[in-house]
Amino acid sequence: MTTSYVLEHLAVIFFAATGVWAARGKSVDLFGVIVLGLVTSMGGGTIRDLLLDVPVFWITDSRFLISSIIAACLSFFIARFYHPPQRWVQIPDAFGLAFVTMLGTSKTHLLGHAGSVCVVLGVTSGVAGGILRDVLSGEIPLVFRPHIFLYATAAAIGAVIYLLVDSVWPNRPGSMLVGVAAILILRLAAIRWQIVLPVFRTSDP
Repeated sequence: MTTSYVLEHLAVIFFAATGVWAARGKSVDLFGVIVLGLVTSMGGGTIRDLLLDVPVFWITDSRFLISSIIAACLSFFIARFYHPPQRWVQIPDAFGLAFVTMLGTSKTHLLGHAGSVCVVLGVTSGVAGGILRDVLSGEIPLVFRPHIFLYATAAAIGAVIYLLVDSVWPNRPGSMLVGVAAILILRLAAIRWQIVLPVFRTSDP
C-alpha cells in the first residue's frame, strides 16, 4: 500500500466529513448529506483527473466511493448529537486540503508536467471540492471569503515545497509528507492567529 493511496483515502474521509458539517442548519436529509460529502471528497480529484486525461480515481477503485459514503453517514449521525464550534470544523477541512493538494501535485508531477502546472492542478484538486460543496449548500465558497486564513495560499506553498524537496530527493514518500506538513502548519497557524492576505481596497466608496 503506497503513501499516495493512504493519503487519498484519508483525504476522502476528511473531506466527506466537512461536506456533512456544511449541511448543518439547512434541513438537509441523509441523501443530501451523502451527496455533499461525495461532491466535497471527489470533486477536486475528478476535475484533476479529467484535466490530466487519466482514469478518474474513484471509478477505477470503488473503495474510495465506499469510504466517502461511510464517512458521510457516520458524520451525519455524530452531528445530530455533537455540535463543535465552527473553527473546529475547519480542522478536518485543513487535513483534507493538505492531502488532496499533495495528491494532485504529485500525480501531475509523476506524469511529467511542468512545475507550474503541478502547483495549479494541486491547488485545484484541493479547493474545487469545497467550492462545489459551498455552492450546492448556498454559501459563498470558502476560498473566496475575505477572512479565509491562507486557504489556497497554504495549498500553493505546500505544493511548491513538495516540488523543491522532490527535486533534491526524487521519488521519496517523505517528499509528500513534507508537503502535507507544510500545508497543515500554515493553514492551522493561520486559523489560530487569524493570518490573512492583504485585501484589495480602493478609495472609492
